[in-house]
Amino acid sequence: MTRFNKVLTAVENVLAAGTLGAAVFIAALAIVLRAVSGVFLFWSEEAVIYLIIFSTFLGAVITLRESEHVNVDIIPVFLGRRGKKYMAILASLITIAYLGGIGFFAWRLIFEPFSFSTITPALKLPLWAVELAVPIGFTLMFYRAVEILVRTIRYGAAETTVEEALEMEAAALGLEVQDLNVVDDENDGKAKP
Repeated sequence: MTRFNKVLTAVENVLAAGTLGAAVFIAALAIVLRAVSGVFLFWSEEAVIYLIIFSTFLGAVITLRESEHVNVDIIPVFLGRRGKKYMAILASLITIAYLGGIGFFAWRLIFEPFSFSTITPALKLPLWAVELAVPIGFTLMFYRAVEILVRTIRYGAAETTVEEALEMEAAALGLEVQDLNVVDDENDGKAKP
């Protein structure tokens, strides 16, 4: 991993966790202050919403970077190694086109006059400061999608064995592979207890 990627990964992780952590802290503080002293932080709800929006878009970058996004791999199952590579390249190109298009319009939105003239009700922030999460998130996702495309072209699509697929499915369910009901050929295709 290059130095730039290490720094970018650290920044993405810190910002995503930091914004979510700040949202939780502000929400908890507002609840405690209201319960204990009757003080109401009128700006807390708006701040929590904006911080969660930032956390969501930065978290989407991390999800794409780690290939943890939701996908349905039906067609590649029936393809060989070369076919899987071409499907992964096609998927990356479609992702890049989508992220590039939406990212372009997100940046344009930031520079619209209403983004500078509109002020948020409680925090009195210009709207562009709140909207900034969208173009930053899409730009970082675009960069990560290009990175995935280059990696796929160089090294091919990630191959997943049946054992790895079972491990991932078990982990998603919070189980061990041994806990899954495995079909046993000796019992006429019936599941083992």
